[in-house]
Amino acid sequence: MKTHPAHLLCTVAAALALAGCDASSRRLVQKGQRALEDNQPRAAVAAFEKAAKRAARDPSLYYNLACAHLALGEKKPAMNAIEEGLKIEPANVRLLQLKAHTAHMNGDWKAARETLREAAAAGAPEPYVLNARATLERMEKNYDQARLLLLQAMRLDPAYPATYYNLASLYQDHFKNDRLLPQARDLFMTYALFSPLPKAQSENTATYLDSINKMLARETVPQTSPDKTSLSSQRMAEAKNFEAARNWDSAIRAYNDAINNNALSLEPRLALAALHEKRNNAAAAGNTYIEAASKITNATITVLYKAAEAAIAQKRYDLAAEFASRGLASAPGDYRFFYQMAVARAYQNRRPDARAYAEHCALLAPDPAFANRVKAWAADL
Repeated sequence: MKTHPAHLLCTVAAALALAGCDASSRRLVQKGQRALEDNQPRAAVAAFEKAAKRAARDPSLYYNLACAHLALGEKKPAMNAIEEGLKIEPANVRLLQLKAHTAHMNGDWKAARETLREAAAAGAPEPYVLNARATLERMEKNYDQARLLLLQAMRLDPAYPATYYNLASLYQDHFKNDRLLPQARDLFMTYALFSPLPKAQSENTATYLDSINKMLARETVPQTSPDKTSLSSQRMAEAKNFEAARNWDSAIRAYNDAINNNALSLEPRLALAALHEKRNNAAAAGNTYIEAASKITNATITVLYKAAEAAIAQKRYDLAAEFASRGLASAPGDYRFFYQMAVARAYQNRRPDARAYAEHCALLAPDPAFANRVKAWAADL
């Protein structure tokens, strides 16, 4: 699927008022605003430029003028208008947001980041800043960093709509190998519940959901036949009887038969893994969890966690990262998945990503001693 633009570096809209100007200037501003609303940016530019000559000391006028230039795709004149407005009011949040947006459009990541810091210091909403930073990280292909910023934004304000859209977009476009399309679908569905929404994103969300549902339908494995399901249940009952009689080999064979007859069922896999754990066979239990997580799309959080632990123990770090990533997407408040992602990324020699995951783990971990150890490890990465 074609990558779609992330929602929200800055919302471009005309300012509502122009303070401290005469009636003639006010009429020009109102004319420019109406022109913008009617999708006539060239007329808006002409009106705002005339007004600027008469009431040049109001930053909202330059905000409007920059918006009109951007609507025409004129980035340099837009930036000039923004700078004029910032000369009047250096800490104007809307102008700083628009400057960051324009720098992003120009591909000037450094200027965008610096401006976002200024916007944050000036009082820009933190969820906006985190979403904007995530957009920049995504443009630089730092997808783990973008993800962590969006998860931070979601924890900070679960009612900020753009976060759901941006995280869904990120999972859909860049975490396919982690099998996060179900989570992308859920996030888009949550985003669609917010109202009112920006028109472009509102219209696109339904298209993205339809596309994801079609992809997931293609990946769906046919259901097990009733006869095999019945045979699987029968072998499960036999396995439990063998296990109660401490006939381990027969129990293991029966559990495996139950799995083979119903490959999409978690129950026999969990029972087999539990039996291996009871017999202190960590390697066999780990392999069972790995197979369950690999073959079952909706594997539980416990299965994903134990599968990731087993994959790390086996030094299969790509697989560990996939399982931990799926767990993190389903349970974004569970610090254990942040830690597993940090470990996997460290062994993959992706140290900045490992450090970022470790730092987030330290923030979420309930045990202060463990959090401090993780924090010290992150500092050494």
